[in-house]
Amino acid sequence: MPRFQTTDPGYRNKHGQIVISRTGFPSESFPGQTIYHLRCGHCGHNYGSAGKDIHLRRCPSHQNGTKGEPLRDPPPNLFGMELV
Repeated sequence: MPRFQTTDPGYRNKHGQIVISRTGFPSESFPGQTIYHLRCGHCGHNYGSAGKDIHLRRCPSHQNGTKGEPLRDPPPNLFGMELV
């Protein structure tokens, strides 16, 4: 499966949106895509985005970007620690 720099944690697109992490949850808008946790580098707004959209995303809070996908807490594993 190909790997793209735009989904690497720390990647920042031209609109200042930063990839924080891969959530592991499937996208509700784009079948076959995974949701990534993004944070606006300007205002700090956190939201989810399908991997295919990261390079184009604008902040939904102040750059008139489309509403992000929901961020969900991962279920705890058997040892009581979060899986990342």
